Amino acid sequence: MLARITTTRFAKNYFSTLALMLSGWYICFYLSPFHQGILRAFATIQFFQTVSIHIPVYNLFIAVLIAYAIILVPYYAFQPYVHAKAWTALRGLYLGLGRWHRPTPTLTRKGRRRKSSRKQPVAKALISHTTRQAALALLLKFFFAPLMINWCLAHIGDMLHNVELVRSDVQQGVTGRGLFDHALFMAAFQLILFVDTLLFTLGYIIEMPRWKNRIISVEPSLLGWLVCLACYPPFNALTGRAFAWQSADFPHFANDTIHLLANCSILLLMGIYSWASIALGLKASNLTNRGIVCSGPYAFVRHPAYTAKNLAWWIGALPTFYMAFGQGVQALGLAVLCTAAWSLIYAARAITEEHHLLRANNGYKEYMLAVRWRFIPGVI
Repeated sequence: MLARITTTRFAKNYFSTLALMLSGWYICFYLSPFHQGILRAFATIQFFQTVSIHIPVYNLFIAVLIAYAIILVPYYAFQPYVHAKAWTALRGLYLGLGRWHRPTPTLTRKGRRRKSSRKQPVAKALISHTTRQAALALLLKFFFAPLMINWCLAHIGDMLHNVELVRSDVQQGVTGRGLFDHALFMAAFQLILFVDTLLFTLGYIIEMPRWKNRIISVEPSLLGWLVCLACYPPFNALTGRAFAWQSADFPHFANDTIHLLANCSILLLMGIYSWASIALGLKASNLTNRGIVCSGPYAFVRHPAYTAKNLAWWIGALPTFYMAFGQGVQALGLAVLCTAAWSLIYAARAITEEHHLLRANNGYKEYMLAVRWRFIPGVI
């Protein structure tokens, strides 16, 4: 063990990764106003109504950093063939930005440089494909990992709070729609989101060759990044200005039957959404190729999570559509158009993801032939 951790390869891998992790932590909590604004979640775990434990996201980040610092020692020691993305990116950027490509001058027969009135082209940095992919993977982790950790902790806190409310309501004899509306729906909804964000959190912070979830490639196109980031903060605020959000997580209807049917349908669809994340397992992450998954809902359509989430949004927008209809056809058309625009963004995400996966020649073309439908079986 000692011999392994004293090698140059280990030092490069370990300390470059640790340095970037510490840099990311410092940026998130001390330099970035956006991250300082969102990383405020905490979970409260209560035991026997007497002992409460508060877990702020800051403390969770520190725990993750310490765990990483410890686990990376045996990880890099016993996998000496692994090249850390941090070292690959830093070394590649240093070498690429330091090397400038200029055309070889044209020589005459006597070996003299041929005179030319043409201007020499602007020098170009030589950044390799490997370096770009490593840098994109690090950028991806830096952006999504804090979001997912924050959301995961927030969802577990809200879930535990609503579970406690459900228990209290049952003890007080609350039943029917009162029980469903007060806490039961949100307890189930937060549980679904907790499972989803937990898997994506683990997917962003864990890569293990043994678990076959290494990032093979990252989305290389600007369009692919744009349509994805348009759905996440802080960029979704700009998207929301263009296409005002119309849906509600928990829409309310006057009729009890319609109310329960609509919201149970939302829970079912969000359950499918979470099922898709479970099928991905530790491969769950945006903008990446980590191997093809054909199990679970992916055996029926190629983008089950996008389909389920968008159908849930359309159900959640029904009360808004109803109120807009009372204001006139123009208001209704605008509300429908805004909701459709968000769905089109997710359709664009699906298309760019497929183009990315098809470039890798890793079986996605065969998967498309086996699973013909992109969103809805027998329709599209």
